Amino acid sequence: MDDTMRRNDRRLSAQLTNEILEKGTVCQLALAAQGEPYLVTMNYGYRESTLYFHCAAAGKKLEIIEQNNRVCFTVVEHGAVLPAEKPCDFTMKYRSVVGFGTARVIDGYREKCEALGIIMAQYAPGETFQFPEGTLAATTVFAVDISSMAAKSNL
Repeated sequence: MDDTMRRNDRRLSAQLTNEILEKGTVCQLALAAQGEPYLVTMNYGYRESTLYFHCAAAGKKLEIIEQNNRVCFTVVEHGAVLPAEKPCDFTMKYRSVVGFGTARVIDGYREKCEALGIIMAQYAPGETFQFPEGTLAATTVFAVDISSMAAKSNL
């Protein structure tokens, strides 16, 4: 996918792009199947150009990924709305990442535990967790291997 940005003056470095993904808490994941878009808000974990997610063992996301594993995602750090005299001059302070990648389901007890550990580290850094086998059996874990991404800022 072309990562051309209209406002190239707002483009962030790869280091700052990774920082946004490492510190973020919410990811919007966009999927498409049979010409229909589907957008879902999810918790995630990020490590080494890969996003990790968990969900129920069945559902629309997994059905779509099975048909078309190409995805788009965004993570946004919201700042403040900056009002202006004219309505169309309002703006917002933010940093955001938009990226593209390929989703894949993670199988295997060890691999699922590792991926869930990455997700948990996003929200509770430095903690370690044990994942009961029953919970793992009822949980699907999937990864998005990022093929391209770009970040911008209006701070």
